[in-house]
Amino acid sequence: MPTVRIVDKFGEVVETKELEQFQIDIYRQAGYQITTLEDTAIVIPEDIQQILTGIENGDYKVPQWFIDVEVVNIKNGNTTPDRFRRQWSQGVNSGVIKSTIGTQIQSFTYSTPYGQFETQATSEQEAFLAQQEFVRQEQQKEFEIQQAEIARQQEELLRQQQEQAQQQTEIPSIIPSIPTAEAVEQEQSSQVNYPMVSQLGVEFELKNNRVTGRVVLNKITSNWNPYYNDRNLISYFELRTPNGIAISSLGQVKQNIVKFPPSQPPLLPSQELTFDESAVDYKALQVKIYLWTEDNIAVAEPLVFTVKEDSVPIDVVNPSDNRIQRDDWLAKGVGIFGGLLGISLLLTGNKKLS
Repeated sequence: MPTVRIVDKFGEVVETKELEQFQIDIYRQAGYQITTLEDTAIVIPEDIQQILTGIENGDYKVPQWFIDVEVVNIKNGNTTPDRFRRQWSQGVNSGVIKSTIGTQIQSFTYSTPYGQFETQATSEQEAFLAQQEFVRQEQQKEFEIQQAEIARQQEELLRQQQEQAQQQTEIPSIIPSIPTAEAVEQEQSSQVNYPMVSQLGVEFELKNNRVTGRVVLNKITSNWNPYYNDRNLISYFELRTPNGIAISSLGQVKQNIVKFPPSQPPLLPSQELTFDESAVDYKALQVKIYLWTEDNIAVAEPLVFTVKEDSVPIDVVNPSDNRIQRDDWLAKGVGIFGGLLGISLLLTGNKKLS
């Protein structure tokens, strides 16, 4: 039983397999060309051979898919010369295939929100179009990731709603559980008097593709709960685009452990965190800094602000810092000193008038 190649009316090889003679006759009656592999030598026409030689010599800029499909198939005899000529002509007419004879291929590098993009092209216009296509593809990837995250959140919300509905249909216990005195005391002792800590952003800037700055954290003595002395608090640092989309350079929100020792008057304990993160080629970024307990309870008002490339370093305070009444000795001392200074100046002025 011979092995034959079945070719359709468009010159494309449909299949290669063993057939009986009656099966070969059926295919031929249906309009297919049947050739026996043992009797067929792979002969590449001269015009096509010139094209293949030109591709190998770099005379043409050809997309990789054309080489992997059309060139490989014509060399292996898996396609007809007519189909190769037709695909070649379509590529040339559409501009996908270009002649490099008499032109010079140059290297181009572009900075994009998704990192550096490098390409080789015969003109700057061609390179620019390639860069735009790269950005479009990356934006599509980012969009797909966002859509997947939205779908995941919706699925999680549906699951929670189903669990709540199931719990509501269950028969409640006749005797409600009574919390123990120890549990009540524990809950009361760990209460967060929000806000218990103030955050001050110091000298934040975006320079040399890095976001740098410091955060100084101070106890608010009027609200501080001693239960949290020497206990872990979690500082979360996050970078987002000006539109609020999380960037992928950090992989996840950066975390730092913060501990406040017991207060030792006259000084209040302060903690300081230093940040130095990649801006991933963005020219402006939104910075978010939170402080929570290990039980995910907010301890300080978040710092949310924007840094721009090569702008003057900025200091940022909590939105309600001007409403927080400081009762430490330093604040009181400054107030007393200011009052005495005012009285002294007033007396001096009266003496001069007299």
